[in-house]
Amino acid sequence: MAIIFLNQSECTICNQTLNEGEDILLFPPLLKNNKFYIFNDSGFHRSCLEKSELGKEAVKFLEELYQSKNN
Repeated sequence: MAIIFLNQSECTICNQTLNEGEDILLFPPLLKNNKFYIFNDSGFHRSCLEKSELGKEAVKFLEELYQSKNN
C-alpha cells in the first residue's frame, strides 16, 4: 500500500497536498501489465481520479479489490 504523510505528500495528478479530512485513495503496488499501473503505489484525491474515464475505472477497481479482501 502506498505510504503518504498527511499535509505533506502530494496527489500525483494535481500536485496539491493530500490533507487530513480529504477523500484520498491509496493504491497498492501493481503489476506492470495491469492497465492501472500508472496509479502504482501512490496516493490521489478521489476528485482528481474521477475527472477521467481511466481514473473512474481505477476507483472502481480499487473498491472491488478492497471488498474482495474483506470477504
